[in-house]
Amino acid sequence: MDVLPADAERVVAFWKEALGYDHLYDRGNYTVLLPSAGDHRPRMVFQRVPERTVDKSPVHVDLRVDEPDAEVERLQALGASVAWTIDETAEGLSRWTTMTDPQGTLFCVCPARPRTEGVTRTR
Repeated sequence: MDVLPADAERVVAFWKEALGYDHLYDRGNYTVLLPSAGDHRPRMVFQRVPERTVDKSPVHVDLRVDEPDAEVERLQALGASVAWTIDETAEGLSRWTTMTDPQGTLFCVCPARPRTEGVTRTR
């Protein structure tokens, strides 16, 4: 059963064009965009969610960065707030911070993965 919201692809397409990012890959409910080679802005990971609720949009944005703690501090200085932090490093996984933008939209700051992971870039 396909429960993905009809406008998730439109949201991803908007951010791709708005930021001038490249499409890196799709995997399940995730789409990864990244800046061009040499551009050190974070990757963006869009996670499609099954339904839109008051506190959840049709996609969930992850920022993948080389220095997550520094990025969390930078975003807080811009007006974002920390909602919670998940640390699964003891299980061999990662640690990430869920934040809210100044309007209350949730997003996550996660550690970057190697650039060689995934599928070849598409435009």
